[in-house]
Amino acid sequence: DYVMGEDVVRGPFNGIRSLANPNAYGDPDHYSVRFTGRGDGGGVHINSSIPNHVFYLAIEGGTNRVSGLSVQGVGSANRLQIETVFYRAVTQLLPSNATFAMARTATIQAARDLYGQGSPAEQAITEAWTAVGVN
Repeated sequence: DYVMGEDVVRGPFNGIRSLANPNAYGDPDHYSVRFTGRGDGGGVHINSSIPNHVFYLAIEGGTNRVSGLSVQGVGSANRLQIETVFYRAVTQLLPSNATFAMARTATIQAARDLYGQGSPAEQAITEAWTAVGVN
């Protein structure tokens, strides 16, 4: 499922955030509405909902609430492809001071490295980053 912490935090919204619908928990689901204040280390946790939403869209597909752009995900049967892409990007391609643009580039490159240029994984990840406003 795509709700984080639902087994720990109970209440009107079980959990602490949703990858499928970050806005339901008050978190941004598009770069244009990212947190830019000083709290939360400049939004390091709050804004994690943007790449989290990319992850969800790349797997399940769907339409971003803000941009209205639709993504054709790889489907839940191929979830491991997107998990592997994100793992490779985070552990091998991204520096600790990565920006959203660098994360986009790294995940697209990881998809190409693992599954080939033009693969469904690369297309889904590219569409998902575009849908959340990171180009």
